[in-house]
Amino acid sequence: MDYPTPAIRRMCLAVDAESYSHRGHRGQSEAQEWLVRIMDMVCDNAGLDRSCWDVQPQGDGELALLQPGIEEARVIAYFTHELAMALYHHNADLHEDARLRLRVAFDQGNVSLGANGYVGAAVVSVCRLRDSAPARRALRDNPDVDFALVVSDSIYSDVVGQGDYDLYSREFTPVEIDEEEKRFRARAWVHVPTTRPRSRSAQPGTTGESPVPSQRWAPQVLHGPHANVRYNYGTVTVNGVGHGTADSAHSPYDFPDFYRWGPNDR
Repeated sequence: MDYPTPAIRRMCLAVDAESYSHRGHRGQSEAQEWLVRIMDMVCDNAGLDRSCWDVQPQGDGELALLQPGIEEARVIAYFTHELAMALYHHNADLHEDARLRLRVAFDQGNVSLGANGYVGAAVVSVCRLRDSAPARRALRDNPDVDFALVVSDSIYSDVVGQGDYDLYSREFTPVEIDEEEKRFRARAWVHVPTTRPRSRSAQPGTTGESPVPSQRWAPQVLHGPHANVRYNYGTVTVNGVGHGTADSAHSPYDFPDFYRWGPNDR
């Protein structure tokens, strides 16, 4: 095959796990495994065909090029809804330093396939946005949230700002990213999901039993072009109709207990 291939406009998604290098060998292996599992589950529950994505694994993260012709507002809204719920349930019973917390970024632009990966300004940009100081600071300054979202200025103006789905109701903060050593400058928008205090397992060096985790719940989501879903980790509103906590037996994110780490397993 001749490289690079013709450039096609694609929406790009980049995710990366926080504090990956601080984990041991086992911790890094499990973080990678859970990242892939959660991405698969999120896309399945959001009605997104991940088999059509071009994915470039990056160890503790990934770069994904979504198929042309998608409804970008729907992808961002549904993906982030399901990601919030998946990470909440995955992290619910974990020790603080075992939680999986992600930086997530979206951008768009012409992308082509090179000899050793994908090439194009959007590929570089989406990874820079994901790894930027504002994205890292959003997680650091909000320790109870499980992910922070960064979108490019073009995604914000072309997609978020158009008011489709529930993106209009989310609070985005404009930031200026200037990484002189990487010759990258951009205006971007950061969103930190709303959250409520979660129950925490006992921290290293403490005594006593871990608190009992709160009841899990499953969203009643209407998939389709007219769905309007709003959440706050305990109440789901679909097309203006509120739903309370669902039976945990029906949750798509009931993770098996034997995957949980104990205090001596980190």
